[in-house]
Amino acid sequence: MTSVGDSILMEIMIITSAKLITCQHSATPITDGAVVINKGIISAIGQAGYLSNRYPKQDVLRLQNVVIMPGLVNAHVHLELPPLLDSIRAQTFTDWVLNLIQAKKKLKERDYSSAAFENMHTVTRTGTTTVAEICTHAASPPLIKKIGLRAIVYNEIINMGPRLLVPSHKDSTLVKFGLSPHTPYTVSRALLLEIEKLAQMKQLRLAMHIAESKDELKLLQGKKSQLEKLFEFAHWDLSCSPQGSSSFEYLDRIGFLSPRLLAVHAVQAKDSDVRIIKKNKVSIAHCPRSNRELNVGRMPLKKYLDAGIAVGLGTDSLASVTNLNMWDEMRYAFQLHRQDGITAEDIFKLATIRGARALGLDNEIGTLEPGKKADIIAVPLPKKNTGNLYSDLLRETKSCIICMVNGNILYQE
Repeated sequence: MTSVGDSILMEIMIITSAKLITCQHSATPITDGAVVINKGIISAIGQAGYLSNRYPKQDVLRLQNVVIMPGLVNAHVHLELPPLLDSIRAQTFTDWVLNLIQAKKKLKERDYSSAAFENMHTVTRTGTTTVAEICTHAASPPLIKKIGLRAIVYNEIINMGPRLLVPSHKDSTLVKFGLSPHTPYTVSRALLLEIEKLAQMKQLRLAMHIAESKDELKLLQGKKSQLEKLFEFAHWDLSCSPQGSSSFEYLDRIGFLSPRLLAVHAVQAKDSDVRIIKKNKVSIAHCPRSNRELNVGRMPLKKYLDAGIAVGLGTDSLASVTNLNMWDEMRYAFQLHRQDGITAEDIFKLATIRGARALGLDNEIGTLEPGKKADIIAVPLPKKNTGNLYSDLLRETKSCIICMVNGNILYQE
């Protein structure tokens, strides 16, 4: 068994399978499919017999009873956090936040590094090849690079002061760095403007928890809010809190919204907010299990998709979910939104090409097609065949057989 940290580089080869899902627009699964990989790039996809004849001298990895598909994109995760949910659960969102702050006071640097390593093993074993990581404790970047995951690492900023201090990181082939101002109410307006200016100058990706709870909405509207307890705890002046009819309206008014921004959660959104998001070409990370655990509400996914907004799927952290398995996230998302007409195939797109688009990586990953990076997973062929491969996979899949990034096998059962 190949595990995290023991990647294997595949030069030129053909991988065949019982079924192949490309996640390309309007494409149907290919029976007896194959993908040709050349130095980390997909050269061709199609029928196994045809491609074997076309590339007769290449090695062939024949996988029995499996489905080959694009690697999963986790559009929002905190890999550095250990399992904390059971110890910090609370009746309200604000109390959960305060419990998390208290719990983190007991953690050491080694706890964050250990959690990051264990969590990366989980994501590769379950088929995630790309992560949008919120980095708070500097533990995840070196491990992500060592293990070989594809990632956008957003350095988290929580600061109601006027000055910005940003750690210096260099992008690599697989890892790009961005900034994550925590929320509209935990970063000052002056700092948000400085962050946006820097992001525009250096073309940095941004991520922010936005419109997650009703208390956030109340705080911006000047109403009594549980979040006042957070301001009191942090010794912040409540008069410095943002003001607006909604978080998206406020951020739009100060000029912070742009296509570089990934809005995480986006639960408390009115129709006017959807228009603002669409106008500014902001992307969204949907974390339905976290929303459920923190009791913040149900995100209007169908409205976002109907508006043509890029939406990806994310697990969030082990402080708000029980595991970082994207298949569990996909299953719950389908259960939650199928009544609105969201299909199992739609859920697959959220976890692959739509997630890649939300991160600005859709030219590189998210589908299996010639020219894209060989970020590929193989999962067991479902035992029960209902005629809908997507729903059958959602019902049965728990982990993968192979997880490959850029042509490197990171995990093999």
